Amino acid sequence: MSRFGRILNTIAALFMIAIAVIMFFLDAIHGLKLVMIVIQMGMTLRGMQAIVYYFSMARHMVGGKNVLFRGMIFLDLGVLAGTIFEHPVVYILIYISLLHIFTGTVSALRANESRRIGTSWRLKMAYGITNILLALIVVICGIAFGRLRIAVWVYSIGLIYSSVLRIISSFRQNEIVYIQ
Repeated sequence: MSRFGRILNTIAALFMIAIAVIMFFLDAIHGLKLVMIVIQMGMTLRGMQAIVYYFSMARHMVGGKNVLFRGMIFLDLGVLAGTIFEHPVVYILIYISLLHIFTGTVSALRANESRRIGTSWRLKMAYGITNILLALIVVICGIAFGRLRIAVWVYSIGLIYSSVLRIISSFRQNEIVYIQ
């Protein structure tokens, strides 16, 4: 990663921490609305970025269609997050929980693959397990006990945790040796 990329990653992570702190101190309903806005913006921007990358470069690469499909899925998830605002809070909690479970499972599977080939895997596995645990806490506290504020706190703590890992990974040395 270039020096400019490291700086951009750090700034984005610090912005995410600031949003998480604001979210932590809001009441339950406004906090969940802010959670959905953050998810909507993140997924939509990520999807648009992947689609633009596909049309600018990835369509000429091997496996470029995967970039297009990933971009379309993220864009669809972002649009879906934007339409959930008008539905009951339970649907918002289910959506957040499913996103955390999916993200945690993918991260744990990637960590297992990294472990098999001999690269660093512990940080990815910790991230995956943490995401799955956060999803379970959201389901138990938010849906079963009706404690919406705890669900907002859990999401904001997960956002802070993800931001800290993003900062750590941006300053970590590359494992790929480049030819100079």
